[in-house]
Formats: sequence, C-alpha cells, structure tokens
Amino acid sequence: MSRSGELVQWNNKGGYGFVRDEAGRDYYVHISSMTNGDRPKLGDKLSFETGKGRNARPAAIEVVITETTPAPVQTLRESMRPSRSVSRYKLGLRTAAATLMTLLILWAIGTERAPVWIGLLYAAMGAASALLYRFDKLYAMKGEYRVSENNLHYVDLCFGIIGGLAAQEVYRHKTVKPSFVTGTWAITLVHTLGLAALAFGLLHDAFGGVLG
Repeated sequence: MSRSGELVQWNNKGGYGFVRDEAGRDYYVHISSMTNGDRPKLGDKLSFETGKGRNARPAAIEVVITETTPAPVQTLRESMRPSRSVSRYKLGLRTAAATLMTLLILWAIGTERAPVWIGLLYAAMGAASALLYRFDKLYAMKGEYRVSENNLHYVDLCFGIIGGLAAQEVYRHKTVKPSFVTGTWAITLVHTLGLAALAFGLLHDAFGGVLG
C-alpha cells in the first residue's frame, strides 16, 4: 500500500533518516530506497511503500520525492562569511592592494605631488564601485538581472578600483571566475604603477601643470 509523508529526520552524511506518514507513524528510510537516486532533505514530501528494515523495524521502500522544500534564501550577511572555495590569503591580497594604493595617494597629496581632487576622485569612484558590487551580489542572490562584468571593470578602471577590491573581499563576490579575476588584477596593476609614479614625482615632473 502506497503511503505519503514528510521527511522529519535526515543524516545527509550517512544517507538515512525517518519519514512520518499522515497517521504519525515513522518509517526508516535509506538513500538506497530512493527510486531515482535523489537525495532528499528535511521537509520533503515523500511517497513510499512499506517494508521491513534492520531488526524488522518498519521501513520505507520505493521512495519517491513528490514535493521538495525550497532551499532557504541566503542573506547578504550570511553570504559574506568566508567561503572554503576561496582562501583568506587570496582575499587578503585585495585588502593589501587597496591599502597600498590608498597610502600612495596620501603620500602623493602629502608631498604636494598630487592635488587633493585626485584623492576625492578615487574616493567617489571607489564608493560607486562598491555600491555596484553590492547591487550585483544582491541581484545574484535573488536571481535577478545582473550588473555586467564589463561595467564593473569599467568603473574600477575609472578610479574605482580601491572600492572595487574592498567590495570583492567584503561581499565575497567576483573572486573566483578566472577571466574576471585576471581583469581585476590588470586594472589594479595599472593604477598601482600610476600612483607609485605619481607619489615618487615621476608624473608630477612630466604633467606638473595638469596635476597642479
């Protein structure tokens, strides 16, 4: 006789648990009893036949998932937790690069080799870049229309790279895809070299009139 019930206990590692039928009776269920090899999760609705398991206890056999439980929606705060797929070392490099560029800007302004407006430009565009990464992360979590990678790179290139690097680390976003990561580090290198040249007077000597 076919029965229906809800999976009320499940050991995902061991591949076993208990399904409770409409009368409140619990039946042992093992992953090997799933007819399609599907792995159920807590709250799933199951259709099954009854049989005997180990020690002659009631067991569910020929189990079919009839209704799945939606996966919990991840919040932005939860998504910001460190991921095992990305080491802290790799993420830390972004903080180091952003910090280095910030120090170069401050040094250039402090030694009067760069005007204050350059620092303000990096700050404004960095904030804009960070907001774009935040929006893109939220859109990705909701399955909505995404901010294009080209736009993210464009804003980073246009003096938003410090905020972009910070946002990538804070939101754990856009840190895995090789092509995007390569583009980010290329932009970082361009700005770091440019700021270093500015801080040590190379650009000031060549473009003193413009920078002043």
